[in-house]
Amino acid sequence: MTKNRWVVKAYGDFKQDAANLTTSDLPYLSEVLKKDGYEARAGEYPFIKRLISANILPLDDAHLAPAPYVIREIRLKRGAPEKTLRVGIVGFTEARPKDPLQTDPVYASYRIDDPLQAARRVLPELKAKVDFIVALAYMPQEKAQQLATENPEIDTIIGARQINNQGEVQHFNRATIAYAYNETKFLGELRMYVNGDGSIQNQVNRFVALDSVIPDDEKALEVVTTAHSEFTNEQNQSAQQILSKSQPASILTPTNANYVGAESCAGCHAREYAVWQQSRHAHAMATLEKKNQQFDNECVGCHVVGFEKGGFQSLVTTPQLANVQCESCHGPARDHIEKPAKGFGVMETPVGCVQCHTQPNSPDFNFASYWAQVAH
Repeated sequence: MTKNRWVVKAYGDFKQDAANLTTSDLPYLSEVLKKDGYEARAGEYPFIKRLISANILPLDDAHLAPAPYVIREIRLKRGAPEKTLRVGIVGFTEARPKDPLQTDPVYASYRIDDPLQAARRVLPELKAKVDFIVALAYMPQEKAQQLATENPEIDTIIGARQINNQGEVQHFNRATIAYAYNETKFLGELRMYVNGDGSIQNQVNRFVALDSVIPDDEKALEVVTTAHSEFTNEQNQSAQQILSKSQPASILTPTNANYVGAESCAGCHAREYAVWQQSRHAHAMATLEKKNQQFDNECVGCHVVGFEKGGFQSLVTTPQLANVQCESCHGPARDHIEKPAKGFGVMETPVGCVQCHTQPNSPDFNFASYWAQVAH
């Protein structure tokens, strides 16, 4: 909730036009779109009026429906600067199949209707109001293609998550489909070239890497730093409360866990353990702590052992499984310790390495030079 609050504040402060809602947003939506106190919340966070979805609807009278779309007026940059165009931005999302969270009471306030049916209902109405329609589509690739094929009103679809490294667009019916890159590590830029009669001549997409070469905006960096600090403090307090209500020994040294930690490997693999201790893998969590991202689930998985697989939980409850350790690459070692045998934990390289050392996460990764630092 804290992260969502800061995201909504920042989207408003930095003049974003709209954000498409998804299944993951429903707990937050159930809070911010309550009719009781809505105007006060909208006064503090005006962007909540630009959280859009054409197929997420309330199940009770106590909640508001999100706006199905927003309309933005723009001026052409070239050719006819006096001409104003009206662009409609509409949101569609696909419910996650068999998602156990769907049955959680916090989701009871909203339902997710079929996005294709919602498109047939909303798009003719929107088309009558605007010159161009941009659809934000949180759905699988084939569903986004079907959305384009069945709805000639759409000019552009921006799908969730990037599906290739080149950023080429796809064309279905009259619509151009581009995809956003995961985790905002790349800025997607879709340029629309318009004919004199207002029709679209072409749409060209590219991704701009938001790496260390791109300097941080000072105001944005201040917002991010403040948000991370607040979130980290709340997570620390929450973790300490959990720890105070539990038996520390059962959390810190779980005897039935499949993951045992590097210290348990050192007895038989002293040389390998020594190499690991001198590597950056042994200090991977410190990299996140410097950026206040040690509680960011999008990042933690590649910096610890067995995250969301019965291993690392938090720095408070399972500190022994922080950092990239033996089991991060070789797998859980409980059974191997109880019954040692050759052939355990063989990992193919560099295939195993690039699960975390992806181009967005590790743009300078070179297997030969990196492997020399950890070879054992």
